[in-house]
Amino acid sequence: MKKPIFRVFLSYEIRNKNRITRKVTSGILDTFVLTSNLEEIESDKELVDRICYINKKKPEKVDIKIINIDIENQYGETTDRFPDED
Repeated sequence: MKKPIFRVFLSYEIRNKNRITRKVTSGILDTFVLTSNLEEIESDKELVDRICYINKKKPEKVDIKIINIDIENQYGETTDRFPDED
């Protein structure tokens, strides 16, 4: 089954869990997702891992807060590699 592909811009903040000062690092991630549902985008583990990778942080040591999600447009659909068999 084909899924739509959306381009999104995520504004986020990263805070260290262990530090007392908890310096905030903010940024914007330009990426593609397979849903336009905001709750699913916020809870997507792959996006959290990608944000941590870009900022050279470990996911278990930081708190990530997504501030804003801007869905730009649909850019196409995924390929249907396995057609439904009836």
